Amino acid sequence: MPSARAAVAEKESAYMYGTICECTTSELVDQLSRRGFFGVGAVAAAAILAGCSTTSDASDAGEQREVINALGTTTISGKPERIVVASDFTDLEFLLSLGVHPVAYGNTGAWDRGALPWQSTAGIADLESFGTTGEINPEIIARYSPDLIIGMKTYLEPAAERLSQIAPVVALDWTTSWRDGVATVGQAAFVDEAAAAAIARTDALISDTAASLNGLGGKTIMIGSMYGDQLYVQGDASAPGVLLRELGLDYRGYNAEQMTALSMEQAEVLAPADILLSLASDQEATTRLENFAVFQNLPAVKARAYAPVELLLSNAFVDNFGPLSAPYALPQLAEVLTGLAAGQGKQLP
Repeated sequence: MPSARAAVAEKESAYMYGTICECTTSELVDQLSRRGFFGVGAVAAAAILAGCSTTSDASDAGEQREVINALGTTTISGKPERIVVASDFTDLEFLLSLGVHPVAYGNTGAWDRGALPWQSTAGIADLESFGTTGEINPEIIARYSPDLIIGMKTYLEPAAERLSQIAPVVALDWTTSWRDGVATVGQAAFVDEAAAAAIARTDALISDTAASLNGLGGKTIMIGSMYGDQLYVQGDASAPGVLLRELGLDYRGYNAEQMTALSMEQAEVLAPADILLSLASDQEATTRLENFAVFQNLPAVKARAYAPVELLLSNAFVDNFGPLSAPYALPQLAEVLTGLAAGQGKQLP
């Protein structure tokens, strides 16, 4: 569901934030993800100044790699030492989770209250940044003399040819799974061992959280959220749906897609839920949904097993889930779900 990236919506072009109901599922996920739908020490400081990693993975200057990514296959010759990241989404977070600090990153302004907590913990305040509101300016990128450019596909693609003349370009899609994204960034940065460790560390957190939840008694969970005039219902392939299943929970998607845009009048599709979550990034629209009689009469809502998910938690477990955000997201998510299973959710009229 769209979340804290509402600031981006105000800045980016109609191309990036046009009508979202007349498009394919892939395009829908892409547009909403960009709205936010889907929240150091001396050694690190030295690494930032040097533009290099704090890890000690393979660094053979003569090694050449072929990295498959959202823009195709990119050839990288030698371990990058000056990485520029195009934005402050998972492209940046995955790199930071590997102990690698870019020489600069693109500040989109999407987090309208500043850096996300897990980004701050990773030292984002110490990094140099440049402003970006959608398309990347190759001239700005070139000023940093990068030997690798990492970013989200929609940011990089319009200027991909020009950027590739500056440095190898590696892109992530909005639908790239967090494991694949971390592995791709790790391969591109020549820190494969750090990537494997970050994935294993996060998998362990997921396993521990699953054990604490103990299946929540087999209760069925759905996610339906209002944004603007549309009710967005997460599908089987959505990132939060995949995560909830990995937590050992009975998540039910609306269909096999990432998400589906419906009208508010179709809220009855959420009736199978024993526990209902709403990603409440559009507060006005969420209030309108909560005041809708059909929604109020859903079994989960009547049983006080419904909760609007606050902005930062929505960012953490939907939009930006990965090794950085997992320690923030999983305990809070478990607390919310446990409360809902016990009927301690929001009471509506």
